[in-house]
Amino acid sequence: MTTTARLKRAVPNERWQLILEFDDGQFRLFDTAILREEKGWDRLASPQHVKRYTVTPDAIGWPAAGTVDAQYLLRRSVPVTLAALEHEVLRLCYQNRAPTAQDQRHHVYEVAIACFSARPFRIGESIGGGHAERGGSSAFSLDEMLAWPAWREHFELAGCGWAIALVDTLAGEPERLLDALVLEACLRNGLPQADR
Repeated sequence: MTTTARLKRAVPNERWQLILEFDDGQFRLFDTAILREEKGWDRLASPQHVKRYTVTPDAIGWPAAGTVDAQYLLRRSVPVTLAALEHEVLRLCYQNRAPTAQDQRHHVYEVAIACFSARPFRIGESIGGGHAERGGSSAFSLDEMLAWPAWREHFELAGCGWAIALVDTLAGEPERLLDALVLEACLRNGLPQADR
């Protein structure tokens, strides 16, 4: 393991982990529970705090807790392959639109991204909830999503109207688009629905 690797990117998933990409090509998984255990940063048990951080090549800092350097993250994380990251997602938005004609209580629209997948856009709908629910989800490449006529409507229904302008602006730069969506989703995480 190199001791001089610098951070290129840090993407949270929905399991209180960060997917770390280092500039030497390593991908590693860091469990933020380590920070609660070793440093006493209990505020990071809350999604609105653990997903709000800043990344530099040398460190990650959480306003609600503190900063750890890249070498600490490298030592305390575990290697992970790109194939294993295929289904690691970050939820951008989800919203229950019930009552609808399909269900009176549970009709949820969701948009998530899997930044390390060839088909990073995960668009889903859950109707009814629980066992044998109706709905489903699909994974799209950026081009596939843009070719789907209903993507903007689905984003709006999921509470992701804010993301439409980012997609429109950065569609020609897919990696930059994903980074911008991660940043904005993390900033909005934990905010009241009306403020998202």
